[in-house]
Amino acid sequence: MPKTIEVLGVTQPNLVIPDNFQLIAADTRLRNGETVRVERYQPYAPLVWLGPHLTLVWGEKGRLISFNDFSVVSRAPMTDQETARRIARETMQRLDSQYARGLKYLRTDYIVRSFIDNVHQRNDTPTWWIKYGHRNGSYNWVAVGPGGRVVEFEREALWDDAHNRRATEEWNFDNWVLARLGKGPQPDPPEALA
Repeated sequence: MPKTIEVLGVTQPNLVIPDNFQLIAADTRLRNGETVRVERYQPYAPLVWLGPHLTLVWGEKGRLISFNDFSVVSRAPMTDQETARRIARETMQRLDSQYARGLKYLRTDYIVRSFIDNVHQRNDTPTWWIKYGHRNGSYNWVAVGPGGRVVEFEREALWDDAHNRRATEEWNFDNWVLARLGKGPQPDPPEALA
C-alpha cells in the first residue's frame, strides 16, 4: 500500500510514496543558505540517475520544501485546470496553512515531467503546473498529473533576474544534481546554475 507522507504531524493525502519504493539515499545539502535533508526513494537499489524515483527535501523545523515523484505511469485522464487548481490550493493549505496565506496565484502551465524506466524507455507524465508567488518574494508550485495525482510540489524557490534563471539549488532534479557533481552538462535556463 502506498505510504502517505506526514508533515509536522499532519497527514498529506495528496503526497504519496509508492508502495514498492524504499529510502536509498539521504544527504544533507544547502538550499538558499539553509541546511536541508534530501531523501531519495526508488523501487530498487543502488541509486539510478534519471530512473523512477521520488525525492523529498526537508527544511528546518520539519517543513517539507519539495516533493517530486518521477515514477508516475498512468492511463487516468488529466483533470481539468479548475480541478487541478483546487487540488494545488488544498495541498498548499494542508502543508502549511500559515505560509499558504501569503500565496498569490500566478498561472497554470501544461508541462511534462519524464523519467527513464528499467528497460530504458522514456516515460512522460503530463501535468498542470500551478504556480504561485509568495509575499516573501519566492515562487511556489504544485504539479497535478493524471487522475488528479500530485507529482510535484515546491516552495521557497528564488529567481535570479540578472541571469534569467532559477537561483535556488535543485537537489530534487537529477539533471541539475549530475551537473553539480560534474557528471553531466549544465541544464539550460530556466534551471539554476549548477
